[in-house]
Amino acid sequence: MSKAQNTTLVFIGRIAGQGITFYRRRGKIIARTSTRAVSDKQSLGQFKTREKMRHSIALWKSFCSTYKPLMTASDGAIAYNAFLRANSALPTVYLSKQQAQQGAALLMPRMVVSEGRLPEVEYDFAVLGSGERVVLTNLLTGIDERETRGLSIGCNDDLRQLLCSRSRNPQLMPGDKVRFYHFEQRMQDDCPKVMVNCCELALDNDPRQNPALQSWQFYSHDGRLAIGGADDENTGWAVVLFGEKEQSASTQKVLTTCRLYEQYTTDEALAQASESYGNVEKPDMLTPDLPKRKMD
Repeated sequence: MSKAQNTTLVFIGRIAGQGITFYRRRGKIIARTSTRAVSDKQSLGQFKTREKMRHSIALWKSFCSTYKPLMTASDGAIAYNAFLRANSALPTVYLSKQQAQQGAALLMPRMVVSEGRLPEVEYDFAVLGSGERVVLTNLLTGIDERETRGLSIGCNDDLRQLLCSRSRNPQLMPGDKVRFYHFEQRMQDDCPKVMVNCCELALDNDPRQNPALQSWQFYSHDGRLAIGGADDENTGWAVVLFGEKEQSASTQKVLTTCRLYEQYTTDEALAQASESYGNVEKPDMLTPDLPKRKMD
């Protein structure tokens, strides 16, 4: 007798007191936390753990389904779990219950957007002679480094011809993909949101024009590929290499000068967020100092 594979949700474990549940779906283990306030009291430590998990999940959900982070973890973890784990070292931000329910997310420096074995793409901010800020990568263009030139990249073949040369970028192989991420921090009423725009190009000879490239600006600066339009302090960037043959990615982190998240890491933010849930035990640090009583 053969047995049909069970594809329904099967809960396989819960971290007691943390509000985190692990379940299996189609053979994959997925971690989930609830944004609802639990009925029993939670300690400050439990609340901080839940806030970190809630925010990491909100960041994951900021990416559209087509361009979720490329995570090829060495232990075989699915991309979702690998993303949560890779970003567990980010500072904890404190958001109210209402903000969490609305999917609040904060753009954070060094947020991991890919993980794998391929060589890292290096990038940092640079300023052109015109005063425009760009994201300057270590990908060589073959153009004289003394010349800054705008590039017309409209299709896969344009990027392949520019970058694919053993003498310039030996780490790139035909068929590899380069994914460009653009992040923008926005406020919707009192709720911070992260908007993610992505464009992915394969290094092949496909001449078809990619409409997504119309909103991107590229330069050759110092002989290297640069991304323009980076003047806004509330934006962030990442460039990811994905190897089609190896099925692995480069490990990349967000480059940004956005500091809005710092407003949500303070003791005041913690006090306001915990108050919104109504069931967090308040230690002395979250209660106002009372005047000391004079001793007779």
